[in-house]
Amino acid sequence: MRALLVANTFATTTDDAIQTQVVNELSKHLDITVVNTKARNDAIEIARSAQQQGFELVIGLGGDGTVNEIANGLLLDGPNPDGPLLAAIPGGNGNVFARNMGLSENPLEATAQILTALKARNSKNIGVGKIATNNISRWFLFNAGIGLDAAVIAEMEARRAGGKMVSDAAYAGLALRELFARTDRKNAGLSLVSDSGEVHRNAHFALIVNLAPWAYLGSKPLNPLPMASHDTALDVYAPTSLKVRAILRLVRRAIAGKSAENERNVIALTNQKQVHIQSDRPLWIQVDGDVLTQSTELTATHVPNALRVLANL
Repeated sequence: MRALLVANTFATTTDDAIQTQVVNELSKHLDITVVNTKARNDAIEIARSAQQQGFELVIGLGGDGTVNEIANGLLLDGPNPDGPLLAAIPGGNGNVFARNMGLSENPLEATAQILTALKARNSKNIGVGKIATNNISRWFLFNAGIGLDAAVIAEMEARRAGGKMVSDAAYAGLALRELFARTDRKNAGLSLVSDSGEVHRNAHFALIVNLAPWAYLGSKPLNPLPMASHDTALDVYAPTSLKVRAILRLVRRAIAGKSAENERNVIALTNQKQVHIQSDRPLWIQVDGDVLTQSTELTATHVPNALRVLANL
């Protein structure tokens, strides 16, 4: 099988030594070609070219942002269920997509699992989400967000650009600062329109989940909408209160994996083919942990059977 490894050596836990070991193992079983990214969004064009060149498998070695870029390259011309397989070897901080595909956080163990999955033909066609604003359009594999979570990611990217380390503790600290020092916790500015046309108002931020868990805090999954799946449409989680007591309750429930459906202080929408979100102020927007832009509105759409992925499930 012809396979392309797209490696981001600038990712949090990826370096030349890990890449060499991964390539050595893959080359025992695959006709492997390696391309290193040099800048943000490089992997989009690399993945698009890989399909044109007849590669059957495209593997991302890096973080969730690298995998998202590869997916966007494979989906550049729309849904692509007959295109190359997508696989992910974790090399970033969160590695949510790889972990949700049943892969180890250890890149060498994940490589072995990918080879086993290939041998067993453990691939599946998945539904994918798409974000559209007035100035950008982007596919996402597992989550997107507008407001608080995206603002934290934007701050973390600024820290990384300044040479500071990325860690779960750093994320938690930035989230607390964003929540209590920068967020207007009294005036909720988001409104959501479900795919049935129902309007929901007074949300503070919104998480759009295409696959649970939404994220991880260390080894613990954060799972506010545990039924979210590639086999269904999008789920949306939008808190309407940021009082300390409400926040603590929501965090405890997310860590426990208890669904936010019917939860007070939360707008919870499930199996949504399309959701429109509008804000009374520009807010950061992220997809798959990669901050995109600031906007006052977005439309999130679910496209079933859009992409082939390799899973260890």
